[in-house]
Amino acid sequence: MFKNINWIAILICVALLEVLGFLWYGPVLGEAWSAAYRESIGREPDMSNIVVTQSLGVVNTLILVVGLAWVFARMGINSLAGVGAAAAVWFFFNFTTMAIEYLYMGLLPNLVIINMGYQLVAYLVAGAVLGLMPRRAKAA
Repeated sequence: MFKNINWIAILICVALLEVLGFLWYGPVLGEAWSAAYRESIGREPDMSNIVVTQSLGVVNTLILVVGLAWVFARMGINSLAGVGAAAAVWFFFNFTTMAIEYLYMGLLPNLVIINMGYQLVAYLVAGAVLGLMPRRAKAA
């Protein structure tokens, strides 16, 4: 099932997305995210178990990237077309799932937009890396 996946590309994606997350939720939009979180949830973000939370975030990112790599291998994507494919996967699955947070969970639009924006950029970065890095050839 995972024979044609480039594991080096996956590790690069995970590293890049972790850096992206650090920047997105830190110096770039950290204050706006914290304010939107407080306004939506009614309390400060819980940072007491940050090591566990970030570790689980890495696992989540790994699952996402492996899933994209698997989809790309099944579709034969090995070019910059990976960006478009990743955008489609994001829209049809991630965007719609996150929209539920706004529609039914009562989270405010600014929080959802910040989170969706990160996810979109993450999918696009992963799509570019996975699409442009060659996969292992199928065994004969």
